[in-house]
Amino acid sequence: MNKVRVIVPASTTNLGPGFDVLGMALNLYNVFEVEISESDETKIEIEGEGSDILPRDKKNLVYQCAKRVFEKIGEKIPPLSIKIINNIPLARGLGSSGTAIIAGLMSANALSGGQLTDQEILNLATEIDGHPDNVSASMFGGVVISAQTNNGIAYMKLDMPKKLTVVAVVPDFHIITTKARELLPKTVDIQTAVFNISRASLLVAGLATGDFRLLDISMQDKLHQPYRAKLIPGIYDVFESAKAVTENVAVTISGAGSTISAFCYDTDACAIGESMCKAFMKHNVKSYSLILDIDQEGTRIIKL
Repeated sequence: MNKVRVIVPASTTNLGPGFDVLGMALNLYNVFEVEISESDETKIEIEGEGSDILPRDKKNLVYQCAKRVFEKIGEKIPPLSIKIINNIPLARGLGSSGTAIIAGLMSANALSGGQLTDQEILNLATEIDGHPDNVSASMFGGVVISAQTNNGIAYMKLDMPKKLTVVAVVPDFHIITTKARELLPKTVDIQTAVFNISRASLLVAGLATGDFRLLDISMQDKLHQPYRAKLIPGIYDVFESAKAVTENVAVTISGAGSTISAFCYDTDACAIGESMCKAFMKHNVKSYSLILDIDQEGTRIIKL
């Protein structure tokens, strides 16, 4: 095999209280075509989101991750021809960099004969990304619960029995994850820990059973959102604007932001998106909404 196409879904993570633990794959995709080049030169082509700023040389994240696979199996990386089609907004909390990591690792593994297991790839992806929530969701699809252990990442995928729609409202500014993490406290008190444990437990139970009655309560958070809120103008007005449309909704920061995700059921998702965009505009922030479903399949690899 000399060429593969890798289709990787976006992800929304934390889901409120599940900081660095909970991830959900969404039906918005970045597409990567990776080929062992016949020439001695590595070439990288980029279309779509970030095409004007992402590197087209060996500093590119897809190439760097592919290189890690060949290093791990003890082989020299061959010259590669890489085509990237980015549909996921960059640096907006929808896992765009996570898709590049997964694509680089999984394409290189396929091209080198599939010597690494899924577990080894996930462990390597987490080592590169720093946390497992984005990469695990994009890799496996559905809702994934991850835990870092001394032996790698322990994870479990939930296949939800009931549909949940995600309204992702994407404002016209970036937030770099490392900067968002710098705002977080180094320690938390016991009351804050219990608050988040209780909500995360309710959330997993609700997602697993399809019982969304406590969705709004179960997505409350005190670990990261209060600190990151200062990076997103009008965030609480945006939250309230979604809840003004319907009670059947929960609203959170997607990943580190800047995207705000509304999780809804039995309601008009378009109306929620419109209301949230209007709330952002009151604070002079342009935005647009994406109406997304949960991707249940995860990363697809197609041999070409």
